[in-house]
Amino acid sequence: MRPSQRPALHFGLALCAILLSVHSDAFSPSSRNPSKSSPNDHESSFNRRKFVAQTLGGLATGASLALLNPSPSWASSTARVQKWPGVEYLEPVYEFQLSVQALAGAAEDESEFPGLKKRLEQFFKGAIFSERNLYAGMALTYTNQIRYDSQELPNYIELDQQERFNLIEDTMISLKNLMVSLPASPAATYNKDDVLDYANLATVSLKRWFALIPNEEVARAKELFEASRLADGNKDGKVDWEEAQVMSEENKESWKKRIEYMGA
Repeated sequence: MRPSQRPALHFGLALCAILLSVHSDAFSPSSRNPSKSSPNDHESSFNRRKFVAQTLGGLATGASLALLNPSPSWASSTARVQKWPGVEYLEPVYEFQLSVQALAGAAEDESEFPGLKKRLEQFFKGAIFSERNLYAGMALTYTNQIRYDSQELPNYIELDQQERFNLIEDTMISLKNLMVSLPASPAATYNKDDVLDYANLATVSLKRWFALIPNEEVARAKELFEASRLADGNKDGKVDWEEAQVMSEENKESWKKRIEYMGA
């Protein structure tokens, strides 16, 4: 399902700037120096993995674990890329993809519908400061960090950026339609085909977004995600700088940048 009118890309960039600006203000100065952060700092900062932790940890766990290895991606960008963004920008979108896959798994089981609808309602709650806009902003930030070939035509760059933006918008629209199509109560009527279709559309759009990124970049995001899961000793869905010390030096350095970007 594709919308008749799409938001302009420049509006998305402006929204991303607002979200990241407000988000950055939520961190204390110590968050930029992870080794000196205090417990109060962690409590006041946004839990960047809230959506991931609640979805993978509390909803359709079996389905999510079966989907931790999504199908490979391939680079099919319409514009030549000189340099891809750091893995710290891609890893949160990778986490989001796993969560969407878990939601799609839950959509196949009617007993999961109440929890699925509640989770999606939380995802869209909060207007401009919703989790929906936060994750859309992360994807847009990644796109905005791509460095294109200096000889590439501006029109090709614009088309490439617009395609990435549209795929994320398609994902969010499908998730919103999925939420609406779920029954409001166990006794309410619903169309299961609609539920399955919207869940599938959300996963397909997001896979297409990742298909525009080289395999090795996605593999790095997957490795960092899995390393962070192992480092999360108390399983609270967050990895602070102390927990990150068990990571390899490469992953630890990437995670330090990740904390500076979005928090624990």
